[in-house]
Amino acid sequence: MRYVGVLMGVGILACWLGVLEGQGKFSWMWYDHFDEIDDHMRTVNADNCQSKSREELVLRADTVSQLPVYNQQLDRIWYPNRTALIHLHHMALNRAFFYSYILQKMNDSQSFYIQPNWLYMYMSAAADVNANPYGINGSAFYFDKDCHYPNWYETVPFNNTLPLFGPKAWRHDDYQDQDNYLREPTRQAVMVADLGAGRGMNYTHSQFKMNPWYTKWLPDLRGDLDSLMKFTYNIGIKYSNVTGKFINDDFVASPFFGPSSPSALTKDERMLPVMFTQPYFDCGRSNKWIVSAVSPVVDYMPRYSNWTHLRRQR
Repeated sequence: MRYVGVLMGVGILACWLGVLEGQGKFSWMWYDHFDEIDDHMRTVNADNCQSKSREELVLRADTVSQLPVYNQQLDRIWYPNRTALIHLHHMALNRAFFYSYILQKMNDSQSFYIQPNWLYMYMSAAADVNANPYGINGSAFYFDKDCHYPNWYETVPFNNTLPLFGPKAWRHDDYQDQDNYLREPTRQAVMVADLGAGRGMNYTHSQFKMNPWYTKWLPDLRGDLDSLMKFTYNIGIKYSNVTGKFINDDFVASPFFGPSSPSALTKDERMLPVMFTQPYFDCGRSNKWIVSAVSPVVDYMPRYSNWTHLRRQR
């Protein structure tokens, strides 16, 4: 009987809340989509987000309208308040090209110890946030499972991988810091952490709540769409050790695989180099509702192998 009473109490409460949501502040203001989104956002905060379900931490896909599309940016008229989203789109694509190039450029055993280490990736993510104080609140670089070859972890043998590695930087609200006597956010404090470290931090798992970006590109286990999703680029660089004088007068060509570059006629979202996630609550980090632009970083996998016919761009 005690359990029956509890269930009935919860049922009555749910009905009562439903009646309250049926109208707005005034009798002529009916409950609409804006109220639905606003209520959804207000029910999640930093104190209770850990106990919320995955569905409660994500807003509807159409909450943010007119998201930038790579092959439509020159053909459409964009709202003036979409410039921040366009800049976010370009920053994600810029970072994807850079890491794709640098990882493939140094994809040999001789360059293993001069590849970007954990500190470089931490500082690079923090620089993305600090360089965009009014448009970007976070930056991250996630490796798929067993795809990171650490040159900074000396106890890990050569040609062995870490299970997970995901350096992420997000803007920290420093209004309560002791040196902030004005008690105003300075937009100059950034927190950086490895989201793949620790128990319960497997961002590749389907039950992980805060990874709506993961299924956009990962896991990349099949190669049937490689020619459409990973393009070959060629870049020429002149190297120099002295100011105003190059080692060689000719450009040194370096081909590499990077994100796709589809034509204006491409409609398949999978062929785009940048995708946007649904708005989701960044629980435990910035603790804000955010939208993420996601772009793939391409590398030869496995990195160090004598059987080159088994390697592919991933």
